[in-house]
Amino acid sequence: MQPRRSSALRTSAGTTLGTSDDRPWFLKNSRWEDSTWILAPTNALEERLPVRLHWDFSVEDGCSFTDARHAPLLQTSKRLIALIRGRSLYTGLPLRPSSVLNFFHTLRLLVRWMDLEGLRRFADLDRPALLQFQHRLSVSPTSRHSTRAASTVQRHLALFNYLYRCRAELGDGLSFDPFPGSNHHEAAGAREGLRRPWPYTPDTVSVVLLQAAVKIVTHDAAHVLQARETYRRVMASAAAPPHSSAPVGRATRALRRAREGTSGVERPVTSVSELVRRIDMLYAACFVVLSYMVGPRVSEILHLHAGCVRRLVGDAAGAPVSVIVGSIFKRQPGYDGCPHEWVAPPVAVQAISVLEALSEPHRALTARPELWLRRRRGNGAWEWHEVQPELLEIASAPRVSHLLRRFGAALGLSHLDKPWRLTTHQGRKTFARFAALRDRSCLFALAQHLGHRERAQTDHGYVGSDYRLNQEIDAEILNQSVAAWEHMLAAPGLGGRAGAEIVAKRPRFRGSRMKQDLRSYARLLVDAGLVLGVCDWGYCVYREEHSACLGNATGPNPARREPSTCARCQNFVVSAQHRPYWLEQVRRSERLLNEPALPLQTLRIVRARMNEARGLLRALGSDTAEETDHA
Repeated sequence: MQPRRSSALRTSAGTTLGTSDDRPWFLKNSRWEDSTWILAPTNALEERLPVRLHWDFSVEDGCSFTDARHAPLLQTSKRLIALIRGRSLYTGLPLRPSSVLNFFHTLRLLVRWMDLEGLRRFADLDRPALLQFQHRLSVSPTSRHSTRAASTVQRHLALFNYLYRCRAELGDGLSFDPFPGSNHHEAAGAREGLRRPWPYTPDTVSVVLLQAAVKIVTHDAAHVLQARETYRRVMASAAAPPHSSAPVGRATRALRRAREGTSGVERPVTSVSELVRRIDMLYAACFVVLSYMVGPRVSEILHLHAGCVRRLVGDAAGAPVSVIVGSIFKRQPGYDGCPHEWVAPPVAVQAISVLEALSEPHRALTARPELWLRRRRGNGAWEWHEVQPELLEIASAPRVSHLLRRFGAALGLSHLDKPWRLTTHQGRKTFARFAALRDRSCLFALAQHLGHRERAQTDHGYVGSDYRLNQEIDAEILNQSVAAWEHMLAAPGLGGRAGAEIVAKRPRFRGSRMKQDLRSYARLLVDAGLVLGVCDWGYCVYREEHSACLGNATGPNPARREPSTCARCQNFVVSAQHRPYWLEQVRRSERLLNEPALPLQTLRIVRARMNEARGLLRALGSDTAEETDHA
């Protein structure tokens, strides 16, 4: 059964607000006057559990908001939610139901507080009342002695922008600007540097995670899929009551016999329960590969269809490029989102092939193309036996998050001696951080990934770029630049030709506000336009006139930028955190010098590289003296 496609979206609810007999365009199986609104799904993930708004919530006097005495405010509130659903104040596009639900929660808090204060219309709110309500928002509902996060308060305060700017359409609303000369972010106390962004996966965790996921997708998948087919074949031939244990035992014996006939399998599937667990881990591994190595959002991964991988050929000199064809749903009004292509590495293409094989029985049963069709609940091995089409659905984001947590626990992922909890957004954040890790020049390859359809277009222009991911990468570049400047301003010693210059000219920071002053000064340097390259072997405080790599006005030259070139550049800075890299360079060079078969010219080059590394290590201070002498 194909998901129902919603009708063309309108940008105004005014055409449906006049008569209560008409069902507004954004409702499904409910009417304007109903006490419960069911918002029409805006993508396939929302089909099974559409958002519901319950207008019959209780107010402070114990009555329901749908009682007759609240009728005028109820109608205004419904018109307000309809306006919010119809268009965003920032993009002009309809908001998705999940965003509307957040506004509804704020509206419910406001209505209950207004009833407690004896206010009957939004127009009765004045500045003191707004400040009083904001103070109530800031207090945590679980404890009077704790406060809500500024990000939570600002999300609530966003409702007042609608009450002010849409007051004419509502016939009620705020008569004054709630945030004059400011905005709801600043009013909530959100400041630069205080926001806690969603975390990326640390390098020590992501390396282990990706190695395990790639191994499962490339090596274990074939055996798991073969075991799944063995199970299905045995269960299909079994004549036993549903959910009987006899066929399951027969399937377990068949899996063990299959193991005996298969050699070279590192981790064979020997039981039905293990098959269930391995299939879940295979799904999790496929998600990790796509999220961490391609970078789509969770909604974009879960909406992928079979046959989404395409091979595109560039010009005569260009090699073919594999792309994953899907849709972007962020800030897109349509049910099917905005079509997009992501450049995919071979292992991501392999992950798509595995998902196609996993979902093939479900897709054949339902005649649906989605790759993430799974049984609604109670999966077990019965997900692949006697499945009814109506029980199959696209896996939800919370379900994938649960799979990731199990996957991380099975791998024993930890960071700073604490278990690391995987979430669905970390892959995209880690992908953006990796793209921005070295310097802006590495975005050449990423630009193709984000939108270039073929190699020939890399030199000619962008097509369908994922601008939101570009923004996340730019934000990560900014954060890395600020963090690097903070480190250089506070480090006791710096190496490199530019390091001595920074140590001599940097201001001294003291006192209780030292950390804040350091970050503010670092941000000032970044905002002033100083291009900073960040890489494994050091920092590049880029100035074109001193560039040893012959860079241009935009930044370093990626073709000539390498450790030896940087080491003799006047723009180069090295700090204690880069010591392991240069120490390894010394040790590697020393091993090469002990090779008797190397020609004389190669030995000279290796010796020069070793002397460069030793010089940088000595410049970092006495802590490295023993290491360099030993090396």
